[in-house]
Amino acid sequence: MQPVRAVTFDAGGTLLYPSPSVGAIYSEVMRDHGLRLDANTLNAAFRRAWKLAHQTPRVGVSEESERDWWRGLVRETLNGLGEVEDFEKLFDALWHTFAEPRRWALHDGAMETLKGLRERGYRLAVLSNWDQRLRSLLDGMQLSPLVDEVVISSEVGVEKPDPKIFRITEKRLGFAPGEILHVGDSPHHDVNGARNVGWRCVLVTHRKPGGEDAAKEEGEIRSLGELLEKMLPVPM
Repeated sequence: MQPVRAVTFDAGGTLLYPSPSVGAIYSEVMRDHGLRLDANTLNAAFRRAWKLAHQTPRVGVSEESERDWWRGLVRETLNGLGEVEDFEKLFDALWHTFAEPRRWALHDGAMETLKGLRERGYRLAVLSNWDQRLRSLLDGMQLSPLVDEVVISSEVGVEKPDPKIFRITEKRLGFAPGEILHVGDSPHHDVNGARNVGWRCVLVTHRKPGGEDAAKEEGEIRSLGELLEKMLPVPM
């Protein structure tokens, strides 16, 4: 088996997450547009809308289609909860606020894991279903200097789990499939996508050990720090 020489990371849910939550941010912004809804209600509505939106696979993505997709998601989130006088103005405010690093936080161990892997000789990349806003987030959260490549679905026109986005990443990194490990939080987009092209992969759950979560599935890690513990220096 070829040794791993490169590690790619999904972004949202793997390296970073909305802070304190999507619902809390939506609630704050919506108050400025005349709609008062609590964070818990909006979190539940967003999860429902997110699940519904992902029932239909997307073929061909772009900056424009990403913005349209999110516009539809926000509309669905608000379905049955209330109306605003100017939806486009509200959506524009939400779109821009989620481009701000202050709206996001790093998962425990994210920075340390990237730094540690670089020190051990691995080439690193972010491989994400996102849009160009991700670049400003990575810059603002001091992650950009820690990765060699950033591959974003809206920029390359295809998203995970499509094999094409993995092949694009292979070419940019300059390694064979068996030399790349992908880390993500989605069994469908990350794990299945990576395995289908011959990459190695792990699923990060960010779960606390103990209780009902005591048992781990094969290929699962509970934290990014756990990944760092497993990775030896790249062989010369």
